[in-house]
Amino acid sequence: MFTDTPDPILAVLTDEARTNFAQMTLGLKSFKVKGFAVGRGGYNDTNPVKIISVDGSSSSLIDQFFPTTGIKLIEAIEMPTPSTIVANCRVARDESISALGEIGLWAEIVYSNAISEIGTTFLMAVAHFPIVTKTYRQVILYRVIIQF
Repeated sequence: MFTDTPDPILAVLTDEARTNFAQMTLGLKSFKVKGFAVGRGGYNDTNPVKIISVDGSSSSLIDQFFPTTGIKLIEAIEMPTPSTIVANCRVARDESISALGEIGLWAEIVYSNAISEIGTTFLMAVAHFPIVTKTYRQVILYRVIIQF
C-alpha cells in the first residue's frame, strides 16, 4: 500500500507549442486546440502516486492507450481569459479500460506562412498524473487548463 501524498498534476507546453505561440504573436502562424489522447505513462511504476517529469521536447505520449491511434476530438473549449484555454476532454463509459497517467492535447495549424504546415497537428501540451484506473463503467472528464 502506498501512503505517500500524491504528486500534483503538472502540465507543460511542448517546445513545438512554445515555438508556435511565438510565431503566432508575430502573425506568422495560428492554430486551434483540436483533440486529446490519454496514456499509460506518466506515473512512477514503483510508486504510482508519484509522477515522472514531462519531457517538453516530446512529440508523442510515453504510452498512448486511447485512442489507440490519432486523437479524440475535445468536447468543449473555454477561454475564461484571453491567455487561458480550458479543454474538456471526455473518455466515455465504454471507450477505454486501463491504468492511466498521462494526457496530451493536440493542436491543428490553421494558418502559416509555410503552406505545407496548414492542417497538420502537433502535441501542444502534456500532463502527467498519479495512476488512475479507468473501467468500462466509468466516465472520466479531464479539464486541462493552459495559461500562456
